Amino acid sequence: MRLRYLVGPTLVRWGVSSVVCTSMMACLIIAKSGVAVESIDKGAAQMTDADVVVSSPVKAHLVDGSTVLFRDGVVVSKSSVRSRGKPGERFDVRLNRAPTVQTVPLDSIVGMENFISRTNAGVSTLLTVLANTGVVIGSALAAVAIFGSCPTVYADSAGTPVLQAEVFANRISPLFEARDIDLLSVRADSAGIVRLQVRNEALETHYINQFELLDVRHSRSERIVPDEHGRPLALDAFVAVASAHDRAGNDLRSTLASSDGVVFSTATSTMTAVTEADTRDYIDFTVKTPRDAENVAVVMHLRNSLLNTVLLYDFMLGAPGARSLDWLAHDMYRIGPVLQLGRWYRSNFGLRILVKRGDKYEEVERHPTYGPVAWRDVATMVPVRGQDELQIRLTFVADEWRIDKLAVATLARRAESRVVGLTRVDAGEDSTSTAALRSMREPDERYLQTSPGQKFTIAFDVGQAPPGVARTFLLASQGYYTEWLRGSWIKASRDSIPFKPGNAMLVGAIRRWYATRDSVETRFYGARIPVRQ
Repeated sequence: MRLRYLVGPTLVRWGVSSVVCTSMMACLIIAKSGVAVESIDKGAAQMTDADVVVSSPVKAHLVDGSTVLFRDGVVVSKSSVRSRGKPGERFDVRLNRAPTVQTVPLDSIVGMENFISRTNAGVSTLLTVLANTGVVIGSALAAVAIFGSCPTVYADSAGTPVLQAEVFANRISPLFEARDIDLLSVRADSAGIVRLQVRNEALETHYINQFELLDVRHSRSERIVPDEHGRPLALDAFVAVASAHDRAGNDLRSTLASSDGVVFSTATSTMTAVTEADTRDYIDFTVKTPRDAENVAVVMHLRNSLLNTVLLYDFMLGAPGARSLDWLAHDMYRIGPVLQLGRWYRSNFGLRILVKRGDKYEEVERHPTYGPVAWRDVATMVPVRGQDELQIRLTFVADEWRIDKLAVATLARRAESRVVGLTRVDAGEDSTSTAALRSMREPDERYLQTSPGQKFTIAFDVGQAPPGVARTFLLASQGYYTEWLRGSWIKASRDSIPFKPGNAMLVGAIRRWYATRDSVETRFYGARIPVRQ
């Protein structure tokens, strides 16, 4: 396996904080330098009214595993993709150069993505510029490969890989890059080593900046769960909710009582009543509070539905088709459009926790979008303020979430954690592993780049825990990914303008999701890019 490792981009800090905290899911890290695209003679290629011009450099990933790099952009027709300037540079499945090509049949393309070179001469170096599949995808697999996620993380359990997390979900551009923290259900081996396998199981290119482990030591009666910001909470004395119902009035106590695979989804009556002015569902529940308690913690076992995936695939990328390539390359690298998208997304998506004070609900916190692949345990600290009973509301876009369990911890405290740096990376070759380790030890300008079907193992030396002390591990990660624009999306594109955020688009996504969710779920969870053994 040949993983790519990158150095770049140079990061620009806004003030001391180094982030802009109004982004789509979290804070923004701003990339300094951009792509310099030479002007192209538009008359060099004969065009029709149906053709779409993509001015940004793109990579076309083909069914046979090869990749064509069009540095001058492309003209996309209903049957082909052709270069706007110099012929495309072709690389076979092993990254060997092949004869250049001017035109590629659209039927031979699995996916296309932006080629963004962010080198800054004298400051950073791009060690490898080309990402390829490394595996012949084949037309049969490409037809069902709709599985989309960020890097998936597994741990070995008696020879069976067990899914632990999907990391930096929805970081669809460098401007959305931020630190994420995921709870793990792993133990150190007899030598005090924690090992995890990181996979790229999607039609995406992943750019991984850092991995590190958080080691939390606590009493054996306590359970560690991260809050909405990834900070570990030590929880104890769990109680079931006294009552729980959704907006449609359905009693949810049995549904949310345990992690048994019987999960909450929005009622049909709520889904069909969605309008641009009202897209929300909610769950109301009550809990008795202990005498003299200062805080309780709402604890949930959940993951996102595929509503966000339908929004991304069908509306943000699929409907504009090839036009999405320039949108991703240009708008998603500009502060103005990114802030506009981020504010719209934040105002609509995520899970908000409100508590009733008097006759009004006050917002306590908001959980961001986590992703549809891995189940996740999360918690939120809620101040009691002397109330004997708390009335709490979870509010969210209709059918955005799948919730398997809801409980309340009546003893809750913030827990300290110890940071454990990345110790070793096993990527198949010593030189690759060493470079990968350097790339992912710190959140800097170096990235490890992976392609569909690739995997590697990371290890952390956590040592031995003192006798009688429990420990829980959380994985901290940072990075982003670029989505491959599927060939089928380009063929079926229906919009003549790039994606613009708005509630009309949101309602369209909800209705599309409601009409197709059974078939979408079956295809999504049954199809993923196999990793090479």
